[in-house]
Amino acid sequence: MDVKDSLKIILDTLHGFKKQRISRQELVDFIRGVESKQITDKGLDTLENFGSGDKREEAHYNAVIDQAVEDKMLKMVDNSIAVTAKGERFRKQPTEYILREDNDEDGPGESDNIMLDNLVASALNDDDDDETEHITHAPSNARSQQMIHLIQAIDRKIPLDDYAEQMQLGFDEVLDSLDHLVERGTNFDITYFVDEVLDKDCQDELLDFFDENKGNVAKAIEEFYGVYRPEEIRLARLIWKP
Repeated sequence: MDVKDSLKIILDTLHGFKKQRISRQELVDFIRGVESKQITDKGLDTLENFGSGDKREEAHYNAVIDQAVEDKMLKMVDNSIAVTAKGERFRKQPTEYILREDNDEDGPGESDNIMLDNLVASALNDDDDDETEHITHAPSNARSQQMIHLIQAIDRKIPLDDYAEQMQLGFDEVLDSLDHLVERGTNFDITYFVDEVLDKDCQDELLDFFDENKGNVAKAIEEFYGVYRPEEIRLARLIWKP
């Protein structure tokens, strides 16, 4: 069964909340127009799109959410549900999304992973990449190789969360590597990915804060606790120009 429309409703709803955190149950209740205590206490029942998916049962949306979490379009953060960069890409350009009856390995997204495998493999054999030429003379160790792979992936505009998953790295590890590259004076452009994670207003807010606080990430994380996730703040810092 194609559940593209249901997933789009879920993603659009979460996008509309922007900085407001919401639990999974609150999300399902909101979509279905259920005036639960949590919904009414937060005043969510007064929003324009309240009940936008009221024709579907709770079990239906829970099944879609389960699969979207498994496919890394949604994720749980401190008991709240959030859209990943992969989910944001689907929200902007939805395609057929079939609800699986079991967790086999032939579900949506496998072809993307295969393509990513090929792109990364190609990156390993690319000796002409101008952006990585200045670090190919670094000592031959795992860290320097990882830096080369990362910059080549960025040059091909591979989403950083997909890259982290394919290389079996934590997303924080990828951010650490990018921070290290910045410290070394390496130029790269990740705006293609940041634009999918943070809308323009959010970027402007964070970049203005960095302007006023000399790019202090720790201070930004403290200032925007509960508003932006640490990884979102670190991404904004990476595109900030002093």
